[in-house]
Amino acid sequence: MLFVVKFLHTLVFLFMSACIFYMLYCGITGEITPLLWFAIGATLLETAVYALNGFRCPMTEWALRYGDSSGDDFIADIFLPKWFTPYITPICGGLMVIGLILIGWNLLL
Repeated sequence: MLFVVKFLHTLVFLFMSACIFYMLYCGITGEITPLLWFAIGATLLETAVYALNGFRCPMTEWALRYGDSSGDDFIADIFLPKWFTPYITPICGGLMVIGLILIGWNLLL
């Protein structure tokens, strides 16, 4: 079951990363599409879930329940290199904010 949780969490991570990079792309190019609004909504929803759960991913709780003994909450429950996991939240969060600022700038022009 732990493999399933890690696999699903990895898929969610890849999806959210794609949304963030699409937001950056649209912010840089000035493209405003329905897909952009979906990406913004998905990332804001994920941010809200993360914040409402005490800045701890709910899927980490599942991984702990099914045998991940680390509990360090550096997203160790996904299939990424261990050295990279502490940087995921600040990098993704920073890129998301930059994307939103660029999109906002484009909407104002």
